[in-house]
Amino acid sequence: MNTDVVIVGGGPSGLTLGLALARHQVKSIILEKEHDITQDPRGVVLTGDALRSLWTLGLGKHVSSIGQELHSLNFHTTTHQNEPFYRTMLDSDVLEHALPSTILQSQPRLEYFLRQLVASSEYCTLQSGCEVVSRDEHANGVTIHYLDSNKTRCQIRAAWLVGADGKRGIVRKHFLEPSAGVRQETGIFEYEGIWIATNLKITLPTPQTHPDLALWAAGFDPESVYDLFWPENWHFCRPPGKPVACGRFGPHSDRLWRHEFAVPDWNDSMNASAIFWEHLTPLITRKVRPLNSGCPVEVTFPRDCIEVLRCRPFRFSHRVVNKWFAERTMLIGDAAHVFPPFGGQGVACGVQDALGLAWRLAILTKVGSLAHSRTVLDRLLQAWADERRMGTDNSARLTRQNGELCNKEASWSLSIQLACLNIVDGFLGALGMRLGPFGADSQGYRGCVGGGFTTEHGGGIKLGQVYVQTRLPDAPALRVELSDQALRRVPTILTLLVVAPIQSSETEQELVALPQVLRQSGMDPAVLSEQSIVQFDPSDSSDHLPGTSRWPVCRVAPADFLTGYPVRPGYSSGQFMRRLGDARARYVIVRPDSIVIAMSRDLGGLKSSLDALEKSLS
Repeated sequence: MNTDVVIVGGGPSGLTLGLALARHQVKSIILEKEHDITQDPRGVVLTGDALRSLWTLGLGKHVSSIGQELHSLNFHTTTHQNEPFYRTMLDSDVLEHALPSTILQSQPRLEYFLRQLVASSEYCTLQSGCEVVSRDEHANGVTIHYLDSNKTRCQIRAAWLVGADGKRGIVRKHFLEPSAGVRQETGIFEYEGIWIATNLKITLPTPQTHPDLALWAAGFDPESVYDLFWPENWHFCRPPGKPVACGRFGPHSDRLWRHEFAVPDWNDSMNASAIFWEHLTPLITRKVRPLNSGCPVEVTFPRDCIEVLRCRPFRFSHRVVNKWFAERTMLIGDAAHVFPPFGGQGVACGVQDALGLAWRLAILTKVGSLAHSRTVLDRLLQAWADERRMGTDNSARLTRQNGELCNKEASWSLSIQLACLNIVDGFLGALGMRLGPFGADSQGYRGCVGGGFTTEHGGGIKLGQVYVQTRLPDAPALRVELSDQALRRVPTILTLLVVAPIQSSETEQELVALPQVLRQSGMDPAVLSEQSIVQFDPSDSSDHLPGTSRWPVCRVAPADFLTGYPVRPGYSSGQFMRRLGDARARYVIVRPDSIVIAMSRDLGGLKSSLDALEKSLS
């Protein structure tokens, strides 16, 4: 066996999977067809759980070099020159994970930093310029045949093959579709449309380069000219029959602009560039009143300050595979699902596909007794597929909601609907509750029949994230960090979160018996053991954390500890416990994607949870 997992495709989904597997010391080889990173910016949105997951994998320190935060989502009638008729504000901690909700990213920059993380890993290898040509299936693995960068025929034998090579990639189209009938079908709604998708790079005009620009006489400077024509954040517009999605993306200093608009009557004889300029020119034209003059003048942003990086038609649709895996081959990212351009969910869904799959492949790889169990293999992978179909459908609902706002004509009924939505959203927000997709986030995969958790033991919810102060065993220094980091420092695949006061004799007596309960559970130590324990003190005590302990201990970091940290508006240190609730939160088995597998009130309940988990792995 050359490696544990072969990943075909070195985009965000494939690179994320390799890094997530490396966290579990599972070896992978990523085969990427292109020699270098494609510099054409593709996906421009990195949102929600995907951003949180990538942060945990080490991308957080590079985010400012990848893109800019999205502060608001704006819906306009006709063009973004008009004030939005509806706006979703995203500045606050709407997802309760102490991070931005969305980054408008440059995908080449994202892939660059992901590749840097892969290059520093001893468990994950990226091979560029490799074209996969065929696959042989075996009882306990697959052999992948490919041409390397020198066009030399090579092969790799692995236990698992994952297709992360896009909707037209070889893994689905040439391997799984003919042999297993795997195909992309219409998702929860039908959508087919051709859009012209354009990437622009903007240069600032100045009084020296464009002395005749009337805006200088109106008191503008170069930066305010840029803001006038290319406003910050993201914009959906609804000119009749031709919805538009546009906005800034990538690092602010790059001054990149994505502009996509539907062309319902498109045919291949049309000139995409000519149609684009005909569409754009009115949008970058303004009437401006010069200082000391009563006559407004019409000003168009200088065309020589607009560099077109890409302008071509794309056919968008919403499709999801009818089956996510067959035997030992799986699909993630665009190979499994595609979306219209209303929600920016493509990259995010691919990242979550990878995170949900990685820990399951780690279990199947590291627990020797499962290597030949077809029953366990199918059970684990089907639970992953069921969860990801639910996640994809939730993303599709958000996409459809945005699409309806882009396509519906203005009407009294729509105005009333939006007014009610704003009132309800404000009321629930005052109560610490979330509406729509933000509310669904805290539920995780609750409601997913057959998911990788035990509903009867309170599983399925997703943990919130807060800043905590953590002390490691025998470490004198107290550190402030995000709770995901504290929970994922354990060497095992799963984490056992013990929610209990630190200074409590009752707690101490109970925790003395905890290691024995774990040893008697029959769980493989690679999955869950005494090394999996992280203790969380839910009290607001100001007492110091103990200087020594058997396992990491942490407590919510008080506000005065967070000076210099990026604390978001609306951040609540109570959101961690609020998601757990009070009734069951004592022993909580947590997956690497922050989904609770089970939680219990006492050691007896923990034993039942461990029995259920062990049964699912046998």
